[in-house]
Amino acid sequence: MAIEMGQWAVAGTIPIFQIPPGPCAVTMYAPTGVVYTGLSTAVTTSNGMSVPTTPVTFQCFAGSRGAQLYGTTGGAGTVAIHYVVSTGA
Repeated sequence: MAIEMGQWAVAGTIPIFQIPPGPCAVTMYAPTGVVYTGLSTAVTTSNGMSVPTTPVTFQCFAGSRGAQLYGTTGGAGTVAIHYVVSTGA
């Protein structure tokens, strides 16, 4: 098992972290504002997943290349997003 944890200051649309290949659990939250996440640089406040102010976890099985997760605030300033990625390997 591997665990990666961190924090990103999201302003505009930026890559926030890499979801590794294989089974994993991702926990994230944005305690001070609203961040929207998605799998491409085209993420917006309309098509992205809103990150709540309390921790939320999703489980996934990314393909052999993993997936890059992007975040955006939709131009609403800078918001911190906290995350923990736990892998099954």
